[in-house]
Amino acid sequence: MNNKNRFCITIVFHLLVFSCSEKLPAAGNGIGTGVNIDHPPVISRIISAAPSITEIIAGLGLADKLVATDRYSRNLEGVRKELPEIDFFYPNIEAIAGLNPDIIITGEINAQGADNTGFDFFRQLGITVIQIPTSNSIEDIYTDIIRIAEALGVPDRGTELVLQMQYTITKVSLLAAQRNTELYETSQTHKPCVYFEIAPAPNIVSFGYGTYLNELIEICGAQNIFSGEKRWFTPGAEAIVSANPDVIFIMEGVSDTEEIKNRPGFRSINAIRQNRVYAINTDYASRPSQNIVLALEKMYNAMWQEQQ
Repeated sequence: MNNKNRFCITIVFHLLVFSCSEKLPAAGNGIGTGVNIDHPPVISRIISAAPSITEIIAGLGLADKLVATDRYSRNLEGVRKELPEIDFFYPNIEAIAGLNPDIIITGEINAQGADNTGFDFFRQLGITVIQIPTSNSIEDIYTDIIRIAEALGVPDRGTELVLQMQYTITKVSLLAAQRNTELYETSQTHKPCVYFEIAPAPNIVSFGYGTYLNELIEICGAQNIFSGEKRWFTPGAEAIVSANPDVIFIMEGVSDTEEIKNRPGFRSINAIRQNRVYAINTDYASRPSQNIVLALEKMYNAMWQEQQ
């Protein structure tokens, strides 16, 4: 890359970061009983019902305020391992009430558990309960962070966390654009094609548009081979082989590189022939929190750095 190109990228990068700071999402109305944004609450006891929510709380610097989490949040960085774990599909009302929480933050799945009356009970006790809907896009994740930060009385930290995400996304997007420019200069006329496997054979799961993972692929300067499909779906092996992806991403500890290479017909795929199958940290990729940018950086590095 010549000095002129580096200079142009630097200027555009700073302009984009500045513009991002003026486009922060606003929290929606009705985020929960007892939340007054004009007078932020004093929160000292938090219960989190989903690992993505727990990650956001930790990212806001409030992990020490947690008094209980769901069972999948045990090993998250900054979260005390001795915290009680709660089954939010069958919530134990007495055990939760005994923790005397100021606020309970649930996910959409929690609210649709086997007994949906439990959380209504806590509202009747005057405990703030807010529900975070399933996030399908990066913009949704920004909104989740802002909403949770406001509910916990630290709106400025939420803004800072979103800006940090936008900074990384802008940086990767600009670097990827430059790499694609270099491809065109060398007569390669298409973006790298990517297949991202969420669950392995025999019940393969991947995704199309309307997902933040599809957005991450595009930010990396690549094309999802299933971008014409909607959300999560089950592709046939023949469709994967026919699309002939240049890069394959798998969930670390879920799919196996050797198993993919040995599937019937898969050895003809460019990604297999060139040994370009990469495992992405499952937690970073599958949980809609600020940590998706860690998956993004891993994806970008795998896709482009080896080509230098």
